[in-house]
Amino acid sequence: MARLFISLYLLLIVSIGAINWLSEKLWQHYNQQPSAQIIAIEQVANSLALTLNANNLTALSERLSLPIVEVAANDIALLPWQQQDLNNLQPVLTSDEHENIYAYILRNQQLYRVGPFKHSHDASLIKPLIFLVSYLCLALFIALWIYPLWRDLKRLERSSIAFSQGAKSTPMHVNNGSVIAPILHTFNSMTAQISRLISDQKQLTNAVSHEIRTPLSRLKFAFAMLDEKAVPQLDSMRQDVAELEQLVDEMLNYGRLESQSDKLRMEDVNISDLANHLIDKLTRHSELSVIRDIDDNLVCHCDGHLIERALQNYITNALRYAKSSVAIRITNDNENLVFDVEDDGEGIAKDQRELVFDAFTRLDKSRNKENGGFGLGLAIVKRIAQWHQGQCYVTDSQWRGAKFSLKLPNISSR
Repeated sequence: MARLFISLYLLLIVSIGAINWLSEKLWQHYNQQPSAQIIAIEQVANSLALTLNANNLTALSERLSLPIVEVAANDIALLPWQQQDLNNLQPVLTSDEHENIYAYILRNQQLYRVGPFKHSHDASLIKPLIFLVSYLCLALFIALWIYPLWRDLKRLERSSIAFSQGAKSTPMHVNNGSVIAPILHTFNSMTAQISRLISDQKQLTNAVSHEIRTPLSRLKFAFAMLDEKAVPQLDSMRQDVAELEQLVDEMLNYGRLESQSDKLRMEDVNISDLANHLIDKLTRHSELSVIRDIDDNLVCHCDGHLIERALQNYITNALRYAKSSVAIRITNDNENLVFDVEDDGEGIAKDQRELVFDAFTRLDKSRNKENGGFGLGLAIVKRIAQWHQGQCYVTDSQWRGAKFSLKLPNISSR
């Protein structure tokens, strides 16, 4: 960042100084060229220098409508080169603080002053034009400095978005001359380390899950050999083993989904038919009141299997915690497909709504067997939403329970 600051600071200082110097030189060069008014005044003064004397002073002044007066040489201060021109009988032009122009003529050892002539600003557009060009040059220099920075930042943005969507970590090409080269090197190191940690985590999860299956199978075989009368706790032990097997299955399913992000099977899916069939299957034996409100012929470009899995997790979660009613709503809202599943359960506190989508997070700390679950269902929904560039969130339901929503873009209707 220090390099970025120093390069920008030096660019501004050097470019502003150079442009100001060039502008001043151009203005001075232009001012050295006599204007048409100056040339005309010089011609009048040269003509008067040939004819002017004390006898015709008044007549010439009236005829030309110009003030012409005699002045003492000591009343004016002239530069040496101006005094030299006077001595050579050449008119000398001067101006006062009001930009009035006077012509001094020396004739017969007598000094005459002609004027004042009002200065016409015929060059009034030149100075603003010079300043405009100067600022445009400054803007060009800054743009030339900013463009490589903008280009590198766009590359960094694209790589960050691709990495966040599950793309493989490919190191960015870094030009060491770039002002953000240290940031790009840091980003490459970070993505490599994150990819390595994710890979290690997946391998560990799969390895542990598969290794646990072997002792679980031995335990189930041992339980089958035991006498239930001799071991009163046998049923409870079998339930514990079944719960461990369910946990292993959930972990393996979650691991498979994590590795599936770059293998999405995107196609046009009739969400209305998919949802109705799923609801019929999940609520066939439920005693709860299930309300459905699903628009007809909703079609979304998505991975139908994953969307069905996400909706299944939402509905299963609602059926598990609802007291008497569950409402399922799917609508087309401003070019988004919106899934809403709400229940009349206990609801979720606002400060815990973000936590429910984290893996292995359950608000019910007891993990009782009645409710079941291991905190992976909603984490899977979150992953599916991210892969489809969507959102998942929790709000209050109409019955003061929990309302889980999933919003997906790119909705179309047949």
